[in-house]
Amino acid sequence: MFVVTSAKSSMPMENPDGCWGWLVVVAAFFTQFIVCGITYSLGVFHVIFKDIFYESHFDTSWIGSVLLYVTALSSIMFRFVTSNWGCRVSIILGGVLASAGLALCMLAQEIYQLYLSFGLLTGLGFGLACSPSIVAVERYFIHGRFQALSVVVAGIGAGIITFPLLIRHLLVHFAWRGTMLILAGIALNLCVCGMIMKPLKSDKEIKLMPMLSCFALRHPLFHGMCFANLFWSFGSTVIYMYLPSYAMSRGSSFEAAVFLVSCVGIASFASRMIFAFMGPNSTLDEVTSALCPVGLGVVITGISPLLFKDYTGQIGYALLFGFYSGFWTTFLSQVSRELLGPEYIAMGNGYLSFMIALGALTGGPLTGLLLQHENDFKYAFYLAGACLLWSSIVMVLFKLKRCAARLDSAMYSGEDSDSLRKSAAKEQKVPLILDEISSKEVKLTISGKDIIVDNVITCV
Repeated sequence: MFVVTSAKSSMPMENPDGCWGWLVVVAAFFTQFIVCGITYSLGVFHVIFKDIFYESHFDTSWIGSVLLYVTALSSIMFRFVTSNWGCRVSIILGGVLASAGLALCMLAQEIYQLYLSFGLLTGLGFGLACSPSIVAVERYFIHGRFQALSVVVAGIGAGIITFPLLIRHLLVHFAWRGTMLILAGIALNLCVCGMIMKPLKSDKEIKLMPMLSCFALRHPLFHGMCFANLFWSFGSTVIYMYLPSYAMSRGSSFEAAVFLVSCVGIASFASRMIFAFMGPNSTLDEVTSALCPVGLGVVITGISPLLFKDYTGQIGYALLFGFYSGFWTTFLSQVSRELLGPEYIAMGNGYLSFMIALGALTGGPLTGLLLQHENDFKYAFYLAGACLLWSSIVMVLFKLKRCAARLDSAMYSGEDSDSLRKSAAKEQKVPLILDEISSKEVKLTISGKDIIVDNVITCV
């Protein structure tokens, strides 16, 4: 999901303690580690709950879908907690709610009770904890912010690698109810992470951008961004939810199927780190931005049934999807900055989060209905791949439009090809949505105060 960015006032911000700032980074890393690790293990939970309650894929899929939906949506609905009481209170409250929701799962006797405990209550807690951890890091860092956020976002991949394997081992020794209780104890550590994030004296000077401003809806570029996020969320939810089930239907054991989710995390972690190390130009050049999203999307969609015939191919699919996922989220963040500018993303972050939540809510159940009629997972993965591919095509088309606009501008001004390449290599560009503005920083007046938007990241 897109994370709300903090906006600093034009007044200089005091420099916080460097050592404590990196301690905040570690706390934010473990916040993402816990939240995303448990959330993206929904495919493992799907297999467990389906076997325990003897329900269909459609009925069982609502558990994970509600979790994802509420997590994404609560970051918007309860944003006032961070605005009024700070990141520390929001993360601690989120840890308490998430822990309570996971603990109540062990008392569930009917599947609808898991909708409320695992889906609703745990999702509320995770939504309250996830975004404020990023905001806290942004408040502690002015210089070196990119490096700090890269460490935090790495917690997403680390969590996806670790938690499926951890859950499998816990199931062997403590059964599913004991596993949920232990996960509740792990989620309670979010309170410890929140305690570390002490507020800064300059926090009163920091304002968060309004997330539901209609200003961003005036341009079709933002509409395209919304639909791209909707299709991406739908497709990736289907894969995360049904990957273990698909592997088990092809003869893999539960342990082997769980390892596939960790393989997704390994490849996603590696992809994020590779492109973060190479810098934004590695995701924004014309060749990479066209071949990777569309090319990998075509491969994942077209050959998925062939890869699932044996376990080696299943690992190959998991690694391909993980690498594709890690690249696409990095690519989306950079292209969003180039096309829209950070201020438009921040002002429309609520709409983007809603589209992500909608895709997460509908992906699992609609695919469950498809499985009831076709009874073959390959159609579900064709659907997921088609959604991922379409979201990539939308973003690449907008990217090519940006390239065409830059080329026309160069031809009009009489620039040669060398100067054009040099201008394309610059990290900071005037957003396509604001071509008429020549400055690199755009000041907006909100509630009578001038603020400058610094950063926007994506952590899906």
